[in-house]
Amino acid sequence: PFQKRATYRYELGRDAWALEQLLVFANVTATIRTVVIRMEDGGLWVNGPQWPTGEYCQLLDQLGPVKHVVVPCNALEHKAPTAAFVKKYPKASVWISPGQYGPFGSCGLDLKSCRMGYHVDGVLPVGDPKEYDNTAVPSPPWINEFDMRTLYVSLPENAGPVSESAFLHKSTNTLITTDAVVYVPDSPPPIFRTYFDDETVSEPSFWPKSVLQAVFLPLRQQSQAEPDVSGSSSMNQQWPGYGATQGRLIRAPILRAFADARAPDAVQTWVQSIPSMGRFDRILTAHFASPIAASADNFLDAFTYLDGPTNDPPISCQDWALLDSLNSFIGDNKLGAPVKFDFKAGCPPP
Repeated sequence: PFQKRATYRYELGRDAWALEQLLVFANVTATIRTVVIRMEDGGLWVNGPQWPTGEYCQLLDQLGPVKHVVVPCNALEHKAPTAAFVKKYPKASVWISPGQYGPFGSCGLDLKSCRMGYHVDGVLPVGDPKEYDNTAVPSPPWINEFDMRTLYVSLPENAGPVSESAFLHKSTNTLITTDAVVYVPDSPPPIFRTYFDDETVSEPSFWPKSVLQAVFLPLRQQSQAEPDVSGSSSMNQQWPGYGATQGRLIRAPILRAFADARAPDAVQTWVQSIPSMGRFDRILTAHFASPIAASADNFLDAFTYLDGPTNDPPISCQDWALLDSLNSFIGDNKLGAPVKFDFKAGCPPP
């Protein structure tokens, strides 16, 4: 239930915090977090607000006054709580990524097109904001402390666009993303115990299975006849998909299969623009582990498959079967744009 979910707050260092809740739907359970940055004037920059329960707001208010709200992408789970959050903090400026659509409002590339059901001060520009005339495309009031790059892909056959904005907090060399990359830790975070009992969470296969369901890889266990794909732990060996994704900075398989397979050039242009914002040595994300010690080179390495076949991360070809079948279903029933890029080229054979 939206109003009864627990919230955990973590200090991330460098005047940054995470407010973490648990995202639960169907058989998927995953962490989802708000990234909060204290700005030079003491006000808070709130990226990806989650459901503003009493506990959530109390933990947030203890950090300072909320000055700015950012909706960094148009994925359902990241935009759904915004109206409720803005109602709690009506004085905060609100900036949203372009291409919003669906039951929680719509917004194209400019403010005139926005029908979000709450006040919106601006739409984040696509690409490098310095390329725009500030009179035609207003800059956010926090632009002096952050740089940003926004991915925007609109394919006619899809239900709606895909967008995500990445931000560089200049003074702390911190890259802030939402879904662009993830780092899967080796154990479930404590907030899982607010939804599952201790016995369930402590079961050795609980975390590998939770990860695989969250990234849409099959729950395939390795038989003794198959070679070990990677990893030193028994769980990495028992669950090959988990072993291939855990402990490394990766692009989430579901985005690789759905977004990147349909718009590889646009995604690659966006990815390659990230280092131009400036140096960073860590990444704050909305899911799984955060902060992640990573440089621009590490970020680019997570997208090497866009340059050609690769077996890194070593996700077996058979473990791409679920996402492959979903893409086939979408294509056969004309539910979205066709796949134009082999997102799994170079995968290790069974």
